[in-house]
Amino acid sequence: MKKCLLIGCSQGIYIHQDFSKVFGSEDIEWINLSEEGFGNTYITARLFEYVDDIGIPDYVYLQYSGLSRIDLPLDLKVTVPDYRYQVKTNRRNWVASGGRNGSWKTCDMLKRTFAYMYDITSQKKGHYDLSLHEIFRGIELCKTLGISYNWSSAYDYTNPPNKATRMEGTVDKLPDYIDMSAHVGEFPINVAYDLGEIPHDTVHYSRSVGEQYLIRNTSKFNI
Repeated sequence: MKKCLLIGCSQGIYIHQDFSKVFGSEDIEWINLSEEGFGNTYITARLFEYVDDIGIPDYVYLQYSGLSRIDLPLDLKVTVPDYRYQVKTNRRNWVASGGRNGSWKTCDMLKRTFAYMYDITSQKKGHYDLSLHEIFRGIELCKTLGISYNWSSAYDYTNPPNKATRMEGTVDKLPDYIDMSAHVGEFPINVAYDLGEIPHDTVHYSRSVGEQYLIRNTSKFNI
């Protein structure tokens, strides 16, 4: 049985359904570790955790998230009260900020932490560089271990299609050190706008868009 690992944010919650529909499920186990609210630190870290705890998958698809998101690796014994965006793994309790103006602002406990990480009074880029470093780390891990992989991001960092994605983080260009050879070449939210299927909340695209994103780029996937 071929093990295919998929990791993203809330945009990726149902991508295993899209992959199964487009690429089939015979002799393939689609393993989806995507979680709501999380950023690129979580996405890459979950890849490392899977490799360390379970083994090397046959294929990996990484769909990276907003550049402004910060993810905290808390001890497993720690739970943030009344906060939805946290996930306990075998190693730690991951807590998501949700972005510069994200869900952390509704939680008193997290305000005392994230308030020192964000400048909410300006449009400064903040920790975008650290988020880009995580993309590099995820790609290079796949290359080092010889894992077939692809990657993209929920939206085009250099051409965000709406205000919501611009707030999630934008850059003029990706760093030269990021290997683009296995990039899918498109971005699901941008595809939604290209197809005229604008997400109801401007960011969470439909399953039909998710399928079209894969169909339009089938030849680029190294599955």
